[in-house]
Amino acid sequence: MYKNILLKLSGESLMSESENINKEKTKEIANLIKRVHDMGINIGIVCGGGNFFRGRSHQDMEAINADSMGMLGTTMNALALRDAFNKAGVPNVIFSPFNFHELIEYHSEEELKKMYNDGTVVVFSGGTGHIGCSTDTAASMKAIMIGADVIIKLTNVDGVYDKDPNKYSDALMYTKLTHQDVLDNPEIKVMDLACIRDCQQENKDILVINFSDKENLIKVLSGEKIGTVITSD
Repeated sequence: MYKNILLKLSGESLMSESENINKEKTKEIANLIKRVHDMGINIGIVCGGGNFFRGRSHQDMEAINADSMGMLGTTMNALALRDAFNKAGVPNVIFSPFNFHELIEYHSEEELKKMYNDGTVVVFSGGTGHIGCSTDTAASMKAIMIGADVIIKLTNVDGVYDKDPNKYSDALMYTKLTHQDVLDNPEIKVMDLACIRDCQQENKDILVINFSDKENLIKVLSGEKIGTVITSD
C-alpha cells in the first residue's frame, strides 16, 4: 500500500451541470479524503482549473492571459477544497506560487514537507506558477518536492487505453506500462510528457483510476489491483 500520495484531481470533478463548484460534490470529495487521511496516508493534491477556464482551449488569447486565468481557476478550487476540508475536520494547508498572502498563508517548501509528513493534506494551487506548464507538470514537480511515492490520476475512464475509449469501442486498456512505453507511443495519452519524464527520472509511479466511483480510491489504497499503473520497471 502506498503511504505517501499525490492526487491529480480535475476541476471538473467539483462541478455540476449548473455550477462551477458544486457543494455536494466538493463535500463528497472532502469526506473521501478524510477516509484516506484516517488510513494514515499522507496526501498532496494538485487540482486543475478546467471547471472555470482551460487556457489551452483559448488559442485566440495571449498565452500569458489564458494560462494566468487557468492558474486563478486552480486557486479558487483550492479555496473551495479548504472550506470543505475544514468542515470535514481534515487538517489542510494551501500552497501557492503567487503572493496571495492576504488569502493564502505563505509556507516554505521545507515547512510544507514537514506538514505533509505529519499528516496535513497539502493542496497545491496555481499550477507551477509559470506560463506554458500544465497541472500535469505541476503534479510531478510537487510529488518530487514532498516525496510522494505515486501520482494517482483521478479520471472518468477505467485506466489508460491504446486509444480513446469514448470514441472507439474496441479500445484496449493496459493494466501496466512503463514510463518509456508512454514516451515511445504518442497514441498513449495519459499525462503531459514532461510529467512522464519527471516521474521516470525520479522513479515515481503513476496510477490512473476511474473516479466516477469514489470507492476506487479506497480500494486501490487498500491493495486492490484497479486501473493502470505506470512504473519504471
